[in-house]
Amino acid sequence: MTDRFFSAMFLLGLLASGPAFAARQDLVLSPVNTQALLHARSALTDIDGNFGDVSGALTYDLDQQSCHVDMTMNVGSLKVGSAVLKQVMLSGIMLDSDAHPVMKYVGDCRPRVVRGQLRMELAGKLTMRGQTHPLLLTTELQFQGNTLMRIVSHGSFDQRQWGMSTLLHSVDPMVRVETVILMK
Repeated sequence: MTDRFFSAMFLLGLLASGPAFAARQDLVLSPVNTQALLHARSALTDIDGNFGDVSGALTYDLDQQSCHVDMTMNVGSLKVGSAVLKQVMLSGIMLDSDAHPVMKYVGDCRPRVVRGQLRMELAGKLTMRGQTHPLLLTTELQFQGNTLMRIVSHGSFDQRQWGMSTLLHSVDPMVRVETVILMK
């Protein structure tokens, strides 16, 4: 009798729980929900820019603690402080927007434990000026309950690796990048 009781309760529990749904979120990236920012330093001024035209997709799976990002930035949509600065940034010695009109970042989230704290990295590759190189970003996932609300990623790269000029050493070769994605 006891075996029947536990079997019946187990089956009742399965029926009551219904089908299991994976906590997966998919998002189409656009200028409405995605900011792609860059920060560089030069001898004359700091350069803060953002790409006005971004597209792509993000998939986040809560059950697997994983994400995949595939983001494209239109190089010509770069917004910086002045028209002269934009012209230099888009020129052949820097981003070369005529020959390489888009930049692309493709990466996957990797959870890590650092000093007892869960940290997330976005390990991927950045294609810029026709060259693709690894780019690792520190990533912060912000939740409301079990729902991912925002992803903020930070990193830096040496622009010389992609063949960009430092303008006779007047521009710091290290460029900081930041991406903010709102899950809406």
